[in-house]
Formats: sequence, C-alpha cells, structure tokens
Amino acid sequence: MAETNELHARLMEDARNYDPTAHHRGLLAPYRDVLLVWRAKFMSYEHIAATLSANGIRVSPAGVGVYCRSQFTKAEIERVRRENRATIRATAPARASNPVPPAVMPPPVEPTSGRRGPKIARDNY
Repeated sequence: MAETNELHARLMEDARNYDPTAHHRGLLAPYRDVLLVWRAKFMSYEHIAATLSANGIRVSPAGVGVYCRSQFTKAEIERVRRENRATIRATAPARASNPVPPAVMPPPVEPTSGRRGPKIARDNY
C-alpha cells in the first residue's frame, strides 16, 4: 500500500511539472512565420519536416501538421498567398496579353442542337 501511495505521489509531481512546450510542436513556435510561408506555397507537412530535420530540428510530419492546423487559419494562409502573388507580379517583367500563340489554342466548339446521341441497345437487363 505504501508503494502505491509513493508511486501516486511521484506521478502527480511529474504531472504538475510537465511542460507542454517541451514537446516537438513547441519547438516550432520560433519558426511560425517560416512555416506559414511554406504552407502558403503549398509545401506538404512531409516536405516541411524533412527540411527542418535537414537543418537540425527533429520533428515528425504529424507534429508539423498538428502545429500548422492549430496555429494557422485558412484566411491567414490565403492572405500570405495574395501577398506572395503581389510580390511576384511586381518583380516579374511585363508579359504579352495573350501568352499562348493562336496556333496552339483549341478551335472553338460548335454549339449542338441540344439532342442527345443514340441509345445503345442492351440485352442484359
């Protein structure tokens, strides 16, 4: 009985002293802006985890996913995507209004009379 009480006391002390930021997802907090840009550029959780691991931050793709889903809203990711597009447009040279040459464009589709094609006869009803 004394062993059970000691065990309970040790476990309760560990529970009180547990630091949730010591977990892997807490390691990602300093890199929040980097992760946000990567997600805005459609980088997968697996690719992000591999890149971070190559740079000395050991984290799993699941940990990256949990962190990103809890920290970033869809609106925030869309805002960064719009900012990235605006930056690309500002730095890109002016292009022609129609970048596809006319010979490559498909021919226009003729409107149909609205009738459907013939029905196929089937014997296996």
